[in-house]
Amino acid sequence: MHKQQWLDAAKAAGIEQLEIYEQKSRSTSIRLYEGSVDGYTISECNGFAIRGIYKGSMGICFLEQDDDALLEDTLRQIKENAAAITSRDEVEIYAGDTAYPQLQLRSCTWNAHPDAEKIELLKTVEQYIKESDSRIAQVMNTSYGEVDVEIAIDNTMGVHLHDEQHAAYISTAAMAKDQEDTKIAGDWQYLYDDAHFDAKKFAEGVSRKVLDKLYAESVQSAPYPVLIEAEAMADLLAAFSGMFDGENAYKGISLLNDSMDKQIFSEKITIVDDPLRKDGYNSRSFDDEGVACKKKTLVEQGVLKTYLHNLKSAKLMKCETTGNGFKAGYASNVGIAPSNLFIENGSESIDEMISSMKEGIIVTEITGLHAGLNAMTGEFSLQSQGWYVKEGKKIKPVNLITIAGNFLDAMKQVKMLGNDGKLNAGSIGSPSILFTSLSISGL
Repeated sequence: MHKQQWLDAAKAAGIEQLEIYEQKSRSTSIRLYEGSVDGYTISECNGFAIRGIYKGSMGICFLEQDDDALLEDTLRQIKENAAAITSRDEVEIYAGDTAYPQLQLRSCTWNAHPDAEKIELLKTVEQYIKESDSRIAQVMNTSYGEVDVEIAIDNTMGVHLHDEQHAAYISTAAMAKDQEDTKIAGDWQYLYDDAHFDAKKFAEGVSRKVLDKLYAESVQSAPYPVLIEAEAMADLLAAFSGMFDGENAYKGISLLNDSMDKQIFSEKITIVDDPLRKDGYNSRSFDDEGVACKKKTLVEQGVLKTYLHNLKSAKLMKCETTGNGFKAGYASNVGIAPSNLFIENGSESIDEMISSMKEGIIVTEITGLHAGLNAMTGEFSLQSQGWYVKEGKKIKPVNLITIAGNFLDAMKQVKMLGNDGKLNAGSIGSPSILFTSLSISGL
C-alpha cells in the first residue's frame, strides 16, 4: 500500500482526516511428543483499519488485502459509513506527540534460526525431563513458539509510527506417577539472544514442580498466614487489573471508584505500568491511537495515583490520556489495557519469607480465576495448591483447598514482599507476597 497516496486521496475526496492503522502478525508453533514432531503450524494475520472523519462523523473500513486498487472504494465506504451515523459525539484522530520514545528491547532473533535447531532443543528438554526422575511417567507436548508483530499508524496530520516485537518461548508439561498418585505440571520460558537457555536447568525445574505435587493433602480450615508465590500472584493481579480502567472508574463500576490519592493497599505496594520495559512482551512506543507511551506509577506506596486511560476515558474524566488505548486486533475497537503491569519487587527472598512463618500456607497455583472472583467487589474464592509450612519449613504439599478473601483487604495485609518478580505470559507480574492472614478452606 502506498500510504501517502491514500492520505492525499482522502483529502481530495473531502475527508477531513484519515488514519491508516496496519497490523502484521505471524506465529509459528512446533510441538514435540515422544521425540517426534507432533504438530507444526504457521499462522499469519495482516490487516488494515482505515478510518476517516467526514462531515464531523467517523467512518471506518477494514481491509485484509494490501492493494491500492481498493483505494477509491474504501474512501467511498468511509464516507457512507460516516454519513449513516446519527450520534453527535465528538470524534477524534490523534494529531500526534512532539516526541516518541525509542524502544530498546532484549533481542530475540530465534525466528531466523533453522527449524532443525528448534526441534533439537525440544528433544533435549524432553530427554532431560525423562531422565530427571524415575517417577516421571510422561512428557507431554513440549513446544516451541514464536510471535512477530508489527504495528504502524499513518495519518493526514503527519503522524508516521512503526513498532515491532519479536518473541520466542518454550513450554512443556510432565506427568509424574508414584503408586496410585498421578500429577501434572508444566512451565514455560522466553528465549533471548543475550541469555543462554539452560535446557537442563529448565527441565529440572519442570520435574521438581510436578514431583512436588505428589501425595498432596488438604489442611484444616482456618485463617493462615499465606505466601502467594510470584506466578500465582501475577495471575491474581491480572484477574483484578480491570480496576485500573479509567472508563470503568468513570462509569462507577471499578473496584477503585473514588479512590484517587487514597491509601488502597499496604505501603509496601507500588504498581507500575511500563510500556518501555526491555523484557516486556507488550512493550510499545505508542498506543493504538498514536499516543506516545510512557512509564507511569499507578499505585505508589499503597496510594492510587492514576487510572489507565485512552483518549475517550481521558476526555470523560477531564485528564490526559496515559497512552493505554489498545486493540485486541486490527478490526477491534480501541479499549483500555495495561502494557507491562507489575508490582515492584521487595527485598526478601522466598526462603526468608518461608523461614518467618511459624505456621502457614504457600500457594503455588491458583485455578478458577474467572469463576471464583468478583472484579467489582474484590471478593475471591479460588481453588489452590501449594505447601503447608510449620516452623519455617515446608512440611507437606497441599491441594483441595480454597483461598478466600477480598483483594483490597488482602493487599492491606502485606507482611513481606519478595524480590523474585517476573512477568507472566500476559506481561503482568508480581513478586511473591506474604499476607498476614487469609481464609483457607480445606478439611
